[in-house]
Amino acid sequence: MNKRIKKKRELEDKVKWLETMLDYAIHEIIRQDKELEELKQINSRNAQATNSRFDYLEKKVADKVSKKSWFSRK
Repeated sequence: MNKRIKKKRELEDKVKWLETMLDYAIHEIIRQDKELEELKQINSRNAQATNSRFDYLEKKVADKVSKKSWFSRK
């Protein structure tokens, strides 16, 4: 009888430990998911900023290179 009680307690302890580890893993996954979303947003903002900067530079270069009409020449 005593052996059965010990085995039962050991199993209960292992189950509690596994539940704790599972809870930790779930919380860690949720935290990493939030961090990943934040990094995606940062990446998106950086890409937008870079693209707008290149658009500005392309427009500036195109304005300098394009021929002006002879009406506006002095």
